[in-house]
Amino acid sequence: MKKETIKSYDYPYIMEAEKIIAADPGRQLTITALALEVGINSFKLRVGFKQLFKTTIHQYRLDLRLEVATRLLSETDLTISEIAYKTGFDSRDG
Repeated sequence: MKKETIKSYDYPYIMEAEKIIAADPGRQLTITALALEVGINSFKLRVGFKQLFKTTIHQYRLDLRLEVATRLLSETDLTISEIAYKTGFDSRDG
């Protein structure tokens, strides 16, 4: 099976997807919806994102959410429930 490589014209779309995730990691967004928002198909987005960032979109978003939650726990007086809600951990699926 041939390994897919990112085409140079796909980079801006993948980078835009990363900016969207980083701007609001708690936002509930499917890969399909994210791909539509940036204008690339979901397969190219998934493969390209993993090649560029060495992690899946889901794991990248989860790591960002955990970083934000950690920062909020140490720097604010918010309750754990408030922090969970702000970072998108308001459901059991993470």
